[in-house]
Amino acid sequence: MSGMDDALTTVTLKVNRFTPRPERDRGARGGSPFAKKGGSPFGGGASRNRRPRGKQWVQEYTLQVRPEDTVLDCLLTIKRTVDPTLAFRYSCGHGMCGSDAVAINGTPTLLCTATVADWAEHPNPLAQADEEGFRHTGSAEDGIADDTDVSNAEDGLGVIELAPLPGFPVQRDLIADIDPMLDQIRKLKPYLQADGVLATTREGKVDVFEYLQNPQQLAKYETLTNCIACGVCEGSCPVFAGGDAFIGPAALIAASRFVNDSRDTATMARLNAIDTADGVAACQSVRACSRQCPRGIDVGEEMWQIVARVKER
Repeated sequence: MSGMDDALTTVTLKVNRFTPRPERDRGARGGSPFAKKGGSPFGGGASRNRRPRGKQWVQEYTLQVRPEDTVLDCLLTIKRTVDPTLAFRYSCGHGMCGSDAVAINGTPTLLCTATVADWAEHPNPLAQADEEGFRHTGSAEDGIADDTDVSNAEDGLGVIELAPLPGFPVQRDLIADIDPMLDQIRKLKPYLQADGVLATTREGKVDVFEYLQNPQQLAKYETLTNCIACGVCEGSCPVFAGGDAFIGPAALIAASRFVNDSRDTATMARLNAIDTADGVAACQSVRACSRQCPRGIDVGEEMWQIVARVKER
C-alpha cells in the first residue's frame, strides 16, 4: 500500500457546470401559438435545438490520483466522495459504448480512455514575466529540451478542463443531448434491407447461409461496424451543430456501412437520401472528424468514399 501511496500525485479538474432553468409552459398562459408544436414555424427545429438557459459556472476539484487513472476514474471519485451533484454520463467504462464523450481540454474524446497523465496540462515552465509584464514562453534553444518531463513537477500533474461535447445542446453539466445525432442516423435507416427472397439449395430447401459473404465483401464495411455513435466525430466537425444544417459524419458513416454491404439491396435509395443540401453537399472536407475517433475509423476518408459513390450514380 505504501508503494501505491507514493505514486499518487495531484491533479485539478476544471469542470464546466450547467444547471438548466425550468421551462415555462407559455402555451398555458396564452403565449406563442407555436410553443406547443415544439418550435418556430420559420426554423422548423425542435425546441431542444435551442441553446438551453440556466446557471453556468466553472468548478474546480483537486484530487490525489495516479497518472494511469482515467478521467472517468477522477469523476467517479468526485461523484462518490466530494460532490454528488456532478452530472456526467457513462456506461461500460471501457471505450465500447461511447456514452461518456465530452471535450477534454477542448478536444472531443471519451472519458474512459483518457488517462490523467496524457491530458493533464502544466503551466509552461519557460513562461516568465518580464519587467513590462509580458510573458515569454521561450523555446528549446533557451536551455530546456523539447522532451522535458513535466510530470514530476512539485505541483502535481497539472490541470484538466472538462466541458460537454461540442455541437450538441447541454442537458446538465457534462451531459450533452445527442438525440439530434441519433435522429439523423435513424433517418437513413441503419439496418440491413434485403430483397426478402430466401435462397434455396439444389434440393429446394432454404439455404441457411443465404447471407454468407467472402472475406473481400466483408472487408468493405467491417471497419465501419466499429462505429459506436459516441458523437466524437460530430463534436469535432465545424459544420455539424446538432440541427438540420448538416446530417453529420456519424449518420453518413452509418449509411456507408450498408452501401458497402453486398447483402443490402437499397443502395440507390440510401445514396439518394444523402444526396441533399444537408447531406454530402454540406460536408466541407475539413476531415477533423478523423482525428479523435476512439474506434480507429478514418471518418474523413470514408466521407470521401461515400461522396464519390454519390457522384458515380
